[in-house]
Amino acid sequence: MNFGDILDKWEASSKTKIIDKDAAAEKNETQKKLARSSYVQKLKPQDTIDLHGMTQEEAWKALDIFVANSRRKGLQKVLIIHGKGLHSADSEGVLGSVVKKFIQYDSRLGASGNADRCHGGSGATWVVIRQ
Repeated sequence: MNFGDILDKWEASSKTKIIDKDAAAEKNETQKKLARSSYVQKLKPQDTIDLHGMTQEEAWKALDIFVANSRRKGLQKVLIIHGKGLHSADSEGVLGSVVKKFIQYDSRLGASGNADRCHGGSGATWVVIRQ
């Protein structure tokens, strides 16, 4: 049994929570940075999902799973590729409107915006994942 195991066992039995001050300070600093839009816009997406060819229902389910997995991994910013809707009567496209609604209704998500040209422009949306 190593020291980490002993510490975990003691923490569980004493119902005392040990706080890592360095980790807490780092998390606080990251939250402050994510609140600044200039920092968020420059941050590169850490993962991507491509919704091309999916129905609205499939896209919604895929987004739910993708966000859950991204949050579990501790990711801060992800990219959702939905296409520009060139073959759609809606100027935004069907999947683009699904993504917009999903972001509005999902409390796990924060700031969002159109990707820059090299990541898909108006055919993709970046979004910040709240931790």
